[in-house]
Amino acid sequence: MNNLPLVTVIIPVYNYANYIGATLDSVFAQTYHPIEVIVVDDGSTDNSAEIVRGYPEVQYFYQSNQGVSVARNVAIAAAKGEYIAFLDADDLWKPDKLSLQIAYMLENPHIGITGTKAINFLESDTQLPPWLRDDPNWEEVTVIIPSTMVVHKSVFSQVGDFSVDYPVSQDTEWLWRAKDAKIPMFNINEILTLRRFHGSNLSWLMAGSCKSEMFKMIKQSIARQSRQPE
Repeated sequence: MNNLPLVTVIIPVYNYANYIGATLDSVFAQTYHPIEVIVVDDGSTDNSAEIVRGYPEVQYFYQSNQGVSVARNVAIAAAKGEYIAFLDADDLWKPDKLSLQIAYMLENPHIGITGTKAINFLESDTQLPPWLRDDPNWEEVTVIIPSTMVVHKSVFSQVGDFSVDYPVSQDTEWLWRAKDAKIPMFNINEILTLRRFHGSNLSWLMAGSCKSEMFKMIKQSIARQSRQPE
């Protein structure tokens, strides 16, 4: 009998019909069970919806275009899982990703958030963006990014939802709030996530906004920490 906790997999999608099928295939190839999969369509105008509806196990939600933070928050509110895993609609998981993360979190119940190592890979006929061309280690991802994250659902009651004020860095801002709230985190030292670069990634298109958002994050983090008791 399977007594493992339910994991909700949350995938926001916006005009990623070229990738969402492969992304969902990597979810349903997971060795971990039980899972529920929620896809929130953020107003796609391509045939993303048609592809997602070809997976009867998926819970599909549609909303007008409001951004990835709202899409993730809608799915979090609907999630039934004890743990929540995030995956971008153009990324891929290795089959044992959830098994390894949930096993670690069950063995270390004080840990509220885990990530994994990841690698970046280029879609065919895609050139590296200028800010990566001089980085010999551009393929390595050692920080926690959304597609690597598994979060105990109780963490959201402590940290809150994703902010709509950070169009590019909403995941980083959320992790900063989690850090300031002293949520224990752990990054599993194994490549279990593949992040696809294809030239229309949100972070790629809006790279110029990252610096201003970072200054804003630092200012808010300092303010939070100053309010904490000694």
